[in-house]
Amino acid sequence: MEKYDLIIWAHHGMFAAGPDFDTTFGLMHTAEKSAEILSMTSKKRQTITSDDFRSLARDFNLSLPEEFLYEKE
Repeated sequence: MEKYDLIIWAHHGMFAAGPDFDTTFGLMHTAEKSAEILSMTSKKRQTITSDDFRSLARDFNLSLPEEFLYEKE
């Protein structure tokens, strides 16, 4: 895909793209397992702030789309 490798449609599913099957499957599998783990508990034990995401992205030399970051109320 032109801008993102993974798209998640709430209540519908996912679409993933990558350079090869293993990379694409790994991306989709990681997203699915993350959602499964998140859905196992109604109480969040940890939260990560937008600044923490920015710091991680900087440490791992990743670009982070700012439009996906928001502050929790």
